Amino acid sequence: MSLKVTVCGSSGGYAGAGKACAGFLVQDDAGTLMLDIGAGSLSNMLKYLEADELGGVAITHMHWDHYADLVGLCTARRFWETSLPPLPVLAPQNASDILGSPISEESRPEFLSCMDIQEPDTEEPMDFAGFTVSARPSSHAVDGFIFRLEAEERTICYSGDTERCDALVDQAREADLFICEATFTSEVTVKMGGHMTAREAGRVATEAGAGSLLLTHLWPTLDPEVAIEDAVKEYNGPVDLAVEGLTFFVGPYPCAT
Repeated sequence: MSLKVTVCGSSGGYAGAGKACAGFLVQDDAGTLMLDIGAGSLSNMLKYLEADELGGVAITHMHWDHYADLVGLCTARRFWETSLPPLPVLAPQNASDILGSPISEESRPEFLSCMDIQEPDTEEPMDFAGFTVSARPSSHAVDGFIFRLEAEERTICYSGDTERCDALVDQAREADLFICEATFTSEVTVKMGGHMTAREAGRVATEAGAGSLLLTHLWPTLDPEVAIEDAVKEYNGPVDLAVEGLTFFVGPYPCAT
């Protein structure tokens, strides 16, 4: 069996023209899960399944380009034709306060009741939305997580936003698909802290022995071809750039369509 991974959002910081911010739909026979759901990614997710069919959302950190469309998703579920159970959400400890802040005081309790928000256990793997999920702290400007998903003897690592750190290498260890932020390319001489370059992403993929590398979170004004060129200088496995609508089948013979 294969895990199906569809890119619903790929932009870093803000949605570039025709794009959306971070969001990856993971599906198999047992579950459906969104890894992040940044601005614009919900619209793309809804091309593949309805709002009531999603099993859960795992948010790496509470920067709006990684969580903003959770508000829209919960609005859709709140006013669904039938009553829906709370949506399981893995997120940092402050998620409820941040998600509830733009909602009116009168509507906030009902809105938050649409979600079952829980902070990931960073010590032990957990069953979530049909997958085995492990979380390790990232190295970013705010508290966040690096996620590793396992199902059908296949493994996906998703970096979220982070500097290179030991936890990232550990989470990506021998992953079939390593989805790694590559916010900056060699076009930028000084990168912002808490993020990685495409070349660093390639280096971590090599350190971890990852089976394939998917670059994401590229700053919208940078050249995607340069990102690929930078990564392959450090990693000799398959390298792709996340583009909305790109689908990966992570199985015996991983391939992208």
